[in-house]
Amino acid sequence: MKKYKVLIGDDHELILNGLTDLLSKIEEVTQVDTANSRTDLMKMATVKKYDIVFLDIHFGKHDGRDIALELKNKYPNLVLVALTSFDDKDTIQSTANAGFNAFFLKSDDVAEISKWIKAGDFETMYLSVQTQNSYAHHTLMKDNKAKHSIHLTVREKEILRLILDEHTTKQIAEKMFLSEKTIENYRTNLMHKIDATNLAGLVKKTILLGLLN
Repeated sequence: MKKYKVLIGDDHELILNGLTDLLSKIEEVTQVDTANSRTDLMKMATVKKYDIVFLDIHFGKHDGRDIALELKNKYPNLVLVALTSFDDKDTIQSTANAGFNAFFLKSDDVAEISKWIKAGDFETMYLSVQTQNSYAHHTLMKDNKAKHSIHLTVREKEILRLILDEHTTKQIAEKMFLSEKTIENYRTNLMHKIDATNLAGLVKKTILLGLLN
């Protein structure tokens, strides 16, 4: 059975005490230490070789994502767990990009954290169930907003349908009795409207946003 030494970095005593109590009851966890400041956390991480660090994203005056990048540079094998009360898409995405191995909300069920540690699969970025639901919701709302901000003419929709049906520029031009140059202009305008950089992106976004529904 794999054993873990854990360090918790948070400037709220309630979180430190509650999480310490939880983690201490997990058989795989042999040691739990806490730090309520960035200075203490970095010092402890240097002196003691921890396996897992739980880190508050808003750690006092410091950004936990910056601390995470620093820790990962020094200790590449360190497992970093983000703790936060913020579930907006930007926070989730930027946290994942900062090298964290897991993302938990402070309102998550404590049993989920225990289950994650016991599983011991730290290679893939783990998002708590509540975080996944929030991320999916924000993505859906953003896509819905994007869909309603794109206004296509009847002719643009006709051309877009033919593109999705894998017709070539020449075939579309013949079907619509237009020049190939005109079809190319329509294609360029469609890519601009839908914010796509290539034909594959144009098709993908058209389907994802349901622009022809």
